[in-house]
Amino acid sequence: MRHTLTFALAGGDVRQVCLGEMLAADGNRVQTVGLERHETALPSCSDYRALFAQADVILLPMPVMGTRGRLNAPLANAPYRLTDLLDAIPAGKPVYGGSVPGMVHQMASRRGITVTDYLQREELALRNAIPTAEGAIQIAMEELPVTMHGLPVLVIGAGRIGSALAPRLRGLGAEVTLSARKYEDFARIEGAGYDWLHTGKLTGQLHRFPLIYNTVPDIILTRKIVSDCREDALIVDLASGKGGVAEDAKELCRVMHALSLPGKVAPVSAAQAIYTTVCHMLEEEGLV
Repeated sequence: MRHTLTFALAGGDVRQVCLGEMLAADGNRVQTVGLERHETALPSCSDYRALFAQADVILLPMPVMGTRGRLNAPLANAPYRLTDLLDAIPAGKPVYGGSVPGMVHQMASRRGITVTDYLQREELALRNAIPTAEGAIQIAMEELPVTMHGLPVLVIGAGRIGSALAPRLRGLGAEVTLSARKYEDFARIEGAGYDWLHTGKLTGQLHRFPLIYNTVPDIILTRKIVSDCREDALIVDLASGKGGVAEDAKELCRVMHALSLPGKVAPVSAAQAIYTTVCHMLEEEGLV
């Protein structure tokens, strides 16, 4: 960054700590709230209203919202209501966060605040897919009693995560099949040397795969579809929100809903991706 800014970081996990340390190492002033239970040299401030007032930029976590309308702040000593934090942010102040739900956008808008979602940036989504893919493979290697080499694996969805996951699985010798819905995706999958299935036509297909990854944030795996699974099959659901496996299907096989993998398996790399994206956003808005 060309100019020194004052950043206020609120809530988040180890990624947020690493992000603050990167910003501070770049010469910026950084203060935090809601990170008290992590050992860091970053100064903490209990008065978040004063903290937000003096900050040039406010960085909320990814995801922004935790449970019951609270800030996502697993490292905080006490919970923070999102409404209280939003009330403390001066109108017009630049606020960034990741995976911002619609209700938070609405709550902020009523207070004259715009919360810009950095996860909507394609550059970050693509970089985030890499630790997600690596973490997904780590889960399978820990949970399955067999090697990835020679293992038939189905990856549902050929988007950012599916496209990052497939070559890494193949690099370990897995026999990878990707599912998609569009003809252009089928052509792209074929061109990359993978088999493909239609995501809307998975009934009667799952028995072929001891390992299944879902990357689609929609209920794809219904009870009818999952009933065809092998007894020893593992489904790793990487989709955000409620995932892609129906509740009544989860009793039929082993399902692991793996959320926020970048922050769990590679927090420094994940923070670096956020840092790079935030720097680009600040440059575009003329703040640095």
